[in-house]
Amino acid sequence: VVGFAIYGPHLSHFAHLTSYEDLLAVFGTPDTAHEDEAYGDLMGYDNYYWGAHKHVRWDAWDDRISLINLGAFEGNAGP
Repeated sequence: VVGFAIYGPHLSHFAHLTSYEDLLAVFGTPDTAHEDEAYGDLMGYDNYYWGAHKHVRWDAWDDRISLINLGAFEGNAGP
């Protein structure tokens, strides 16, 4: 196994994070963050933590983490 994803009900551990600022307080400042927009609306953020090989997806519509990728996924190791 070179990587795995955490999503759906497995993210209940992070349910107390109800704002993007809460996410940053817990996970720290990402090495890079990409805003996901559609038709001018903010859909969410993709935060990449290169040292930890971690990608955390924030859903701006539901104010929650929607996905965590750990390991050898595209973008997790830096540029």
